Amino acid sequence: MRRKVVISALIAAILLTASCIGGGMAVPIRPPGITGDNSGGAIGTYAVYETLTEQDYYVQRISPEGDFLWGERGVLIGSTGNGCPGSEAVSDGSGGAIVRWWECLPEVPGEPPSCQSYVARINAEGDVQWQWGREGVEIASMIADGAGGVIIGVLAGDAKPSLLKIGSEGNLPWGEDGVSVGLWPERSDEMVSDGSGGIIVVRCTFQGSDSVYAQKVDSQGNILWQPGAVQAYTGPAEEAQVVSDGAGGAIIAYMRDIPCEDGVGFCDSDIYAQRIDAEGNVLWGPDGVPICTESAVVQNPQIVDDGAGGAIVFFVDERVVCAQRVDADGHKLWDEDVELPATTYYSLVSDGSGGAICVWYGGGGISAAAQRIDATGTKLWGLDGTTLTFRDLYLPGAVSDGCGGVLISWSADVKIRNYEISDVSYYVQRVDANGDVVWGDEGILLEP
Repeated sequence: MRRKVVISALIAAILLTASCIGGGMAVPIRPPGITGDNSGGAIGTYAVYETLTEQDYYVQRISPEGDFLWGERGVLIGSTGNGCPGSEAVSDGSGGAIVRWWECLPEVPGEPPSCQSYVARINAEGDVQWQWGREGVEIASMIADGAGGVIIGVLAGDAKPSLLKIGSEGNLPWGEDGVSVGLWPERSDEMVSDGSGGIIVVRCTFQGSDSVYAQKVDSQGNILWQPGAVQAYTGPAEEAQVVSDGAGGAIIAYMRDIPCEDGVGFCDSDIYAQRIDAEGNVLWGPDGVPICTESAVVQNPQIVDDGAGGAIVFFVDERVVCAQRVDADGHKLWDEDVELPATTYYSLVSDGSGGAICVWYGGGGISAAAQRIDATGTKLWGLDGTTLTFRDLYLPGAVSDGCGGVLISWSADVKIRNYEISDVSYYVQRVDANGDVVWGDEGILLEP
């Protein structure tokens, strides 16, 4: 009897292979954080190695034409030690960005590893507006609040995770400790804005039984849905992803695990989707609607909204990425799933016109490519998509450029000495709505 191999575990193994050991911790080679600047350009955040285990973090703004706007290196925002590179950026809605990064603190014998997390806002001119930091916490996720601030998911030791809101002026409107939705995570939160300054958070967790849970918090930090959260699905499930339904609710895609006949482990999996309205009502039945149930090995769901109350759900089916669109009532809209010559690692963004752009990482040969699919399921960028680079790269990230195209970032040219990273190059690329690469054949090197 075959036992299912979870692709996320394979990805984790790849990450560990392409990692360094600093301060006794394995550190993935992350791509630079990237976000749009609301004008077709990008803002990226990246680390420059000063020593094997020490990095300085910079933020750089790039014009739609590919010119650096904040000097040769960008704006220095902080430093980190013990070999913990990694950062993320979201738009502040005004041409600037809010970025986060962290520092691994020196290890203390007998104590678990600890880190210091930071968040800062940089305006459109490259000026740092404010900075927030806290020791002993990990920021598991971050999204813009739509009003110049951010909402972050915070993990602190043995305490239950909480949601912390940092306003546009650097204030903490939900208090120093934030708001707890009362769920223990098995994985990091997936979060989406409710469109009114609040947030909907989704977790696959165990609360008496395996389930997919969702909770909504309004702009004032009030818990809106029933105590203990809403169950989107009851049963073994993984890899839940969430997008807005455009009406204050959410659409969730998730992988249902099917137990083996002998009751040991899981042998198959299906992809389902569920919609929850603004009041917390489950709309698509107790189990959701099936997206893919025919294949024996199907997993790694991702989702984008279609701008019409529905969503496009992507998933991996026997190492081919497929896509299917559902409307606001949960009905499939495409006669057949759209297939892409993609690998198990891919990223999605909305194209802003009811379709989606998929960016995938190949590894060897054409290392990365992208494809745009419109609202009817038609591939717009040729049969095989747009080639992004032939360079050997790691983990491309993607965000919308706000103009129907996509901004992509990746790390490459990694040098490792004494089992630690000694150098790494960071690249960004823009692909326009027609599928043409804008910033040269190989993208822009962030540190020239």
